[in-house]
Amino acid sequence: MNSVREISEIFGKQQSNLYDFSTGKLVEKDVQESLTEQCLPKQTNKSKGKKSEVYTLKIDDVKKLFDYFEENELWQYQLMFSLQIFMGRRAGDTLALKWKDFLNPDTGTFYDNTEIQEQKTGKIATPKIAEPCKNFIMSYIEHTGISPSENNYENPIFLQTSGNYKGRVVQVDSYRKILKKAGKAVGISYNIGTHSARKFFGMMCMNLHPNDPRRMEVVQKIFNHSSAKITLRYVGLEKEYIDQYYDDMGEFYNKYIIGDGKFEFSNDTPVVCIDSTALRNILQKAYQTGMDNSGNADPKLHLVAFNEIMQLVDEERIK
Repeated sequence: MNSVREISEIFGKQQSNLYDFSTGKLVEKDVQESLTEQCLPKQTNKSKGKKSEVYTLKIDDVKKLFDYFEENELWQYQLMFSLQIFMGRRAGDTLALKWKDFLNPDTGTFYDNTEIQEQKTGKIATPKIAEPCKNFIMSYIEHTGISPSENNYENPIFLQTSGNYKGRVVQVDSYRKILKKAGKAVGISYNIGTHSARKFFGMMCMNLHPNDPRRMEVVQKIFNHSSAKITLRYVGLEKEYIDQYYDDMGEFYNKYIIGDGKFEFSNDTPVVCIDSTALRNILQKAYQTGMDNSGNADPKLHLVAFNEIMQLVDEERIK
């Protein structure tokens, strides 16, 4: 915690933001956030003596959590969880969603994509609403009797239904506590939290497209990472190309979460990483072999030489 003197110094540094002496008016420019960030201790979900790292979910555990929410009729939290699984958004952005973000007020039908302004970055994300996502929304409506069209679809989806905060939007901390309780109930021993489903989305997008050289680029685009260099790299990505990742996540759910399929992770990628020195040696070997065999017309000899070079590549690749 900062001392009173330190706080005063920080406050002094912020005076240009706090007060405009030329007009005699306060300037509402990031003052509270600045003082809170610099003067108060950081808030984390770390328990004393425990690691704070939150891990991605395992496939079997995703099914267990879906089943837990279903069996305990926790329809609201089931929907929160499903939206994170299929759209990969942060918990705060998910809980802030309104019915109009999914349903067209003029027709009452689903949009193809929703538009979310991220609270953390201010950037716009446009995730596709995959079919399983729509099914969970409809299930939530049917089980709770909620009318999305009330107030012209302006109502938040996730409102407290009881207690002192009835009618207010569910807080991230409440969602985190339910997730941890559910995880404990189904036997998950590793640390999970509100980022676990988002991490699962990213991990599965990568593994569902093992041979796509652009898979990391697409996932980073979906996640709206903050680096300017990364952002520039993604300019011009086709909307349909990104949407396919959302569709594939929905198909993955149907096949492997509620279906009988068994997903196999792949370590193979079309990109081979080799140390520059090793690459130089391999190229020299290939050049020399080509020179030595240039006068020989036997295709078997050249095939053997090619396979030997590829064997060197496989041995030297960084795995």
